[in-house]
Amino acid sequence: MNVTPLSRIRHAAMPRLAWRRVRAFDWPMLAGIIAAVSFGMAMIYSATLRGDPVDSLWDDLVVKQAVFALVSLGILAFATLTDYRALAALWMWLYGGMILILLLVAAIGRTQLGSQRWLTLGLADLQPSEFVKVGVVVCLAAYYSRFDIRRGRHVFGSLCLVLAPMLLVFLQPNLSTTILLGAIWLGMAFAAGLRLLHFALLALLAGPTLFAIRATGLLQEYHLDRISAWLSPTADPMGDGYQNIQTLIAVGNGGVFGIGYAQGLQAQGGWLPLLHTDNIFALVAEELGFAGSAVVLMLLAFIVLRVLRAARAAQDRTGALLCIGIGVYILSQTLVNVGVVLQILPVTGMSLPFISYGGSSLAALMLAIGLVQSVRMRRRPLAFGE
Repeated sequence: MNVTPLSRIRHAAMPRLAWRRVRAFDWPMLAGIIAAVSFGMAMIYSATLRGDPVDSLWDDLVVKQAVFALVSLGILAFATLTDYRALAALWMWLYGGMILILLLVAAIGRTQLGSQRWLTLGLADLQPSEFVKVGVVVCLAAYYSRFDIRRGRHVFGSLCLVLAPMLLVFLQPNLSTTILLGAIWLGMAFAAGLRLLHFALLALLAGPTLFAIRATGLLQEYHLDRISAWLSPTADPMGDGYQNIQTLIAVGNGGVFGIGYAQGLQAQGGWLPLLHTDNIFALVAEELGFAGSAVVLMLLAFIVLRVLRAARAAQDRTGALLCIGIGVYILSQTLVNVGVVLQILPVTGMSLPFISYGGSSLAALMLAIGLVQSVRMRRRPLAFGE
């Protein structure tokens, strides 16, 4: 009787094993992300039409965003090939690295527009707080998988885990990312089984905590000015209320189908600040109208739903919580950006995921999506030769 050598069996089985891994990859999610990034580059082009002529190709923001997109796709591929369980097992080292790099930013980071958030790396600047969002998700997923969040001491432990990076990010100052880190903690805590009693106790502590922050001077005067401008933008139409008023005018100009691509009155007239970053949704609303805005939101909703679908298919609690945390991250950032443009929320600097210009933001988002794909591709153990 002929016996097939074990090495030949393994060689024959490997292509089938690899093919099953490829099939587990969420190709519709990737297609949605590529569509969103491509649309974003088109809007960045519109946002920069009225700018000064560029001195070199690298000064062209569309070119830079295209390069960022290619690098970010490489990051996505690397994260996909990385076993998320190995990363979660090293969560304490990851957490320590996050704290160290935030301290490095505080020590030698570059300051721009009054905030010290960036590390200069050759041709581009790195904003570590963007990657901290992903790091916090990984650390919380590992923590909630090991400790029972229904116990008060573990609720306190997870809060301490997130408060340290929140404080360091807040001191940059970067209030929007601080709020987002808090939203990630809350969403993941509920998904992990946070009891309503503990949530109620934390809610009761929110008022005294905010008062203490105000009393110690950590909450700066411009934060309060933004809240005042949000409540009454016409009180200072050329000062604190300027951005609030201009974004509303832009959204109103767009109507149902928009004024036309690259023809926005507020956008091309130079009335909208931060057009290619924080206010890019206002540009979409003015030039492409309600219809174009709805398409963008549906595209981002599709990506979030695919992320949450990966959570349902995860083989373990760590993978499920990791996907949920990333879903909360993308959803919360979208809601804050759109809420600011529509004046549902006070003005705060936050990009629209996959659409706004920014290398660090896009790279961090692609890293997060790569980890979701890692969970999908390991959603159940594959028997040898299956």
